Amino acid sequence: MTYCKTCLSPDTRPLSGFNAKGICSACEFSSQSHEENYEKRLDELRRLVRGILKGRKQVRWDCIVGVSGGKDSTRQALWVREKLGMNPLLVSVAYPPRQITENGVDNLSNLVSLGFDVLMLGPAPRLSRQLVREAFLRFCNWCKATEMALFAGVPRIAVDRKIPLIFWGENPALQVGDMGTLGESIWDGNNLVNSNTLAGGDLGWFKEVAGGEKRLLFYEFPKRSELKSNKVSTIFLGPAWKDWSAEVNSRVALTHGLRFRGGRPEDTGDLLGTNMVDEDWTIVNFLLKFYKFGFSRGTEYANEKIRTREITREEGIAFAEKYDEACAPEYIESFCRYVGLTEGEFWRTVRKFSHPDLFDWSSGRPVKNFQVGVGIVA
Repeated sequence: MTYCKTCLSPDTRPLSGFNAKGICSACEFSSQSHEENYEKRLDELRRLVRGILKGRKQVRWDCIVGVSGGKDSTRQALWVREKLGMNPLLVSVAYPPRQITENGVDNLSNLVSLGFDVLMLGPAPRLSRQLVREAFLRFCNWCKATEMALFAGVPRIAVDRKIPLIFWGENPALQVGDMGTLGESIWDGNNLVNSNTLAGGDLGWFKEVAGGEKRLLFYEFPKRSELKSNKVSTIFLGPAWKDWSAEVNSRVALTHGLRFRGGRPEDTGDLLGTNMVDEDWTIVNFLLKFYKFGFSRGTEYANEKIRTREITREEGIAFAEKYDEACAPEYIESFCRYVGLTEGEFWRTVRKFSHPDLFDWSSGRPVKNFQVGVGIVA
């Protein structure tokens, strides 16, 4: 494994990129993001938005913000309304009833109580469950199913309601490291469909599960030509957002009514208790990510803190070592019940996709062969 010289991002991250000095794209962008840059970028963002909306017929909503009701999307909705002076339609592709938590339902309701119009889309529960199961068995990443619905549903509504602008939060290429989403500018979100999880919007295996296209309207990402002909643009807010972070977003959202998960970080990997609280199986997916790529939630939390210079790289290693593999057995058990697998089948699938050099399975469960920040050790 090769690690970024500044943070703890490894080269096992899908679609990652390091510069000639061995610095990852997220750290490189962060080093260029001084306070004065953010002020200039915010002015640039406002000019960009005015240009997109200029000459458009007045509509009830001038933009869409995709939401789950969690800390990040709650703050995004507030930021768009307060900083940009816009009236967003919030669009949520909600999890099926057997997956969404009570917190998730309450947090979506909270957005309504904050004065937003919220449109909820509900993919067919039975098909959603089949797709989640198949995504796990085929890719060891059940989120491939639900994220396709999430990111396809939002632009579908934009086209249908003739809303010209979609806002998402972080720029995944510049602020996380998923270079497949890199656009023509720091604002350009039109390549979001090329992220590692969405894989260009290919529905090949979806059609096999669903028996064709008729049941997949929620999952079909609009073609670039369709978005262009309807003059729908997708923009990232993150480059103009100087205090975007998990902790600040959590504080803002909590003071505006967000309900948090709580629990022990050792069981969830969620150090703040506010990450992805609308359902519990993301905790499982982060564990799968760890076994496939050798990093997970603890590493991502550490990276954010390292880039803001709140902790050193060495201190970040302690976070990663302690929390990357955090997932209480109850979450695995409930996930297996939902998709109809035994725990033995679950672990056999994980072993099949586990990185062969990073983990030793001789004892029946994976034991890592590497040190965070160093790589593979003898």
